[in-house]
Amino acid sequence: MTRWAALTLITLAHALGSFSVLAVAPLSPFLLDALQLSRAQVGLFLPAIYLGGVLMSLPAGWLTDRFGVRLALGLGQGLTGVSIGLAALSPDLPALLGLLFLGGLGWSALNPATGKAILDWFPPQERGLAMGIKQTGFTLGGIAAALTLPPLTVLRGWRWAMATAAGASLLSAGLVGGAYRTPPGRPTAAPSGAPRLPELGTFLLRPGLLVLFGSGLALSTVQSSVLSYLVLYAKEALGSSAVGAGRLLALAQAGGAAGRVGWGIVSDRLFGGRRRPGLVLTALIGAGAYVLFSAGGFAGDLTAALAAVAGVGAFGWVGLYFALVAEVGGSRYAGLLTGVAVAFAWSGVLVGPPIFGLVLDATGSYRLPWLILSAEALLVAVALASLKPLVQRP
Repeated sequence: MTRWAALTLITLAHALGSFSVLAVAPLSPFLLDALQLSRAQVGLFLPAIYLGGVLMSLPAGWLTDRFGVRLALGLGQGLTGVSIGLAALSPDLPALLGLLFLGGLGWSALNPATGKAILDWFPPQERGLAMGIKQTGFTLGGIAAALTLPPLTVLRGWRWAMATAAGASLLSAGLVGGAYRTPPGRPTAAPSGAPRLPELGTFLLRPGLLVLFGSGLALSTVQSSVLSYLVLYAKEALGSSAVGAGRLLALAQAGGAAGRVGWGIVSDRLFGGRRRPGLVLTALIGAGAYVLFSAGGFAGDLTAALAAVAGVGAFGWVGLYFALVAEVGGSRYAGLLTGVAVAFAWSGVLVGPPIFGLVLDATGSYRLPWLILSAEALLVAVALASLKPLVQRP
């Protein structure tokens, strides 16, 4: 296996897993009607998944460092697929949320495992691009879900659509288990001197790293809010159909995919391997787009263009963020530190969509929720721009 074959495999695994866990986003208008939910309750779907991810992210990072990428990722994706498949049978909201939570437990292995794979296979001067490509799996899976699941729901119902999404994670588990290999010269699992959880204290005493983790949390609240409510915003405020609103979400995720790859190339070749400048610029782009959404967006093709730009801001930061965290941890601590970063970032999903939904229900307007997201992104840009370097580069 070459490093590019390994990258293709883990990117595909990321895309298939994302297709499963992000299915609830484009299905939200159908679930709202089928289960007779409020708009605030729709904001609980992604937090249910990511709560499982937050609680399991640190153990998942340790398991990745201890037992290797193939085992951790394969088992995690398998658990996600089974859980989402059972969620398709849910009779009510509590059952659905509980099974989404179980799916999140498996989903927690994805970033630590794929992040460690990048660190193992790629030299520093190629990691930004590799991580950006790998992270496009998230948005590509989301694009596929947004384009295919609403039409499938119209034809067969939301349960068929969710069951189809579950099959993607099961396929991912099979591919990883059967095809992934460790790079030559590196052990499949960590030696007996594998990193221990108490060793995290050394990293957590670094104020700059805590600012980075906090920025990941804030950016994640923004990303998850856009993911949870863009479809409803397009349907209710812009007058789109449910299928048309799903296409708008797909455009936003396409912008995010382009941003992840583009910022990876820029950080490697123009920023000398530095990741923070791209993170700052991405946050600023998002802040401007959310202000325009608060004003009601645009008509026709301009709204589509704005959705793509908003996607760059909402989804384009993740590759740079996890590349930087993995580089801070180095080969020994990459999985463990990525697990901590995931816990911080995914905690943002627990609060972002519910707050967006509560403000939306309280005001009856999308204006204030979008402005709150813009303010968050702007604060992140300022905080990251003020940091000293976190990684010493040659």
